[in-house]
Amino acid sequence: MRHILALSMLLAAFAGQVSAQTSKIVSGSTKFSVKFILGTCNGTFDAPRGEAVFNEKNPENASFNVRIAANTFKTNNNSRDKDMKSDKYFWVEKYPDIHFKSSKVEKKDGKYQVTGTLTMRDVSKTVTLPFEAKKSGDGSYAITSTFDVNRLDYKIGEKDWKLKDIVTVNLQATIK
Repeated sequence: MRHILALSMLLAAFAGQVSAQTSKIVSGSTKFSVKFILGTCNGTFDAPRGEAVFNEKNPENASFNVRIAANTFKTNNNSRDKDMKSDKYFWVEKYPDIHFKSSKVEKKDGKYQVTGTLTMRDVSKTVTLPFEAKKSGDGSYAITSTFDVNRLDYKIGEKDWKLKDIVTVNLQATIK
């Protein structure tokens, strides 16, 4: 009887590991907003791409490896977009990706948070980002995160009284 119980526990643990398989980001969006002297500038990047391992039953085993193409920056102002892609801001020729790689995922007070390294340009910083995960009927997850980034921490432009330092980012991804 003990052997059957031990085997059942082992199979349950294995099933938990199997259900947390690596998934691809299949769709999503990346939006941002930053205040400046004339109001708020809203823009987008193309959808994030990368891989994720996530299962709401075992968030501590989750991981995210996400990239956003910096050259897909759009604000519907061609002159501003060109300037933002230059070496003064994102320097997309030299640093084509914004990259986030997780090191820890946890659930606190009913909410998820992921800690990892966020890299823009040649600057990498450890950040903790909140996120929500909703499972769909097909087994995919809709992941959303809204967070603030200080652009100066990553050498995105210089201090300027016309442009605020804090940028709000809204990231959405469907993993399957």
